[in-house]
Amino acid sequence: MVTFATAQRSVIWQEKPGTWSINAGVGPSRYLGDLTEGLNLAHLRAGVAVSVAALYRLTDQLSLRGEMQLYYIRGTHRDTRIFYNNLSFRSLNPDASIGVQYDIWPSTDRNHAIIPYAIAGVGLTYMTPKAIYKGNNYSLAPLRTEGVAYNRLPVILRYGIGVPLFGTNRLKASVEGIYTHVLSDYLDDVSGRYAERGSMTPEAALLSDRASEIGMAPNPAGAKRGNPARNDGYLTLSARLVYILITPRQRNYRRQFSR
Repeated sequence: MVTFATAQRSVIWQEKPGTWSINAGVGPSRYLGDLTEGLNLAHLRAGVAVSVAALYRLTDQLSLRGEMQLYYIRGTHRDTRIFYNNLSFRSLNPDASIGVQYDIWPSTDRNHAIIPYAIAGVGLTYMTPKAIYKGNNYSLAPLRTEGVAYNRLPVILRYGIGVPLFGTNRLKASVEGIYTHVLSDYLDDVSGRYAERGSMTPEAALLSDRASEIGMAPNPAGAKRGNPARNDGYLTLSARLVYILITPRQRNYRRQFSR
């Protein structure tokens, strides 16, 4: 009886090659870079991300996946080992990617009631780091706070895993965890060393070094400001709804396995 129930549930995940589906997700995001500590779970600096994706199934296990996302991230030196630098940022960024989604087991494997899947892709994101100073919001990239005009449209690499929760013939729900590696160290506007502030605009000079705001001595030009050896990235955990665009041929495809 248990084997029959598992077999019936596995039919839910069967889709004919050539099937399209669309899905949407929402959930928390977390930035990883120079203004956070990866293991500092007491200060996660959580944000939020929303996304939409379209999938085209190539084989029983492999699908092409295109996705667009809007994510909010933030970071600060406060409550870290280098609190004395007092830098901070927040950013609302779009990204877009294309890649693949691979089901771990084939849908004909009746030993599994659900089929987890892996995700990998490549794309672009547009970085918009900002900081608040005396109640005003400043866009940091145009100010060149490190004396560098960095690329604001870097390549991203995405990889993660998804776990289906339940499904019907047309609608599914799943949870996905994805890490996005940004091929830039300026997601947070911090990377290398403090620049000479004498040649900066007053706003750039103030936001380049904010140590004096908490009573610390200003950093000299050339002092370490970030870690350029490691690029930045962000994590997202999303709850997703998937809608299958079923045709009569797709319904017949499932029926042949449910007999």
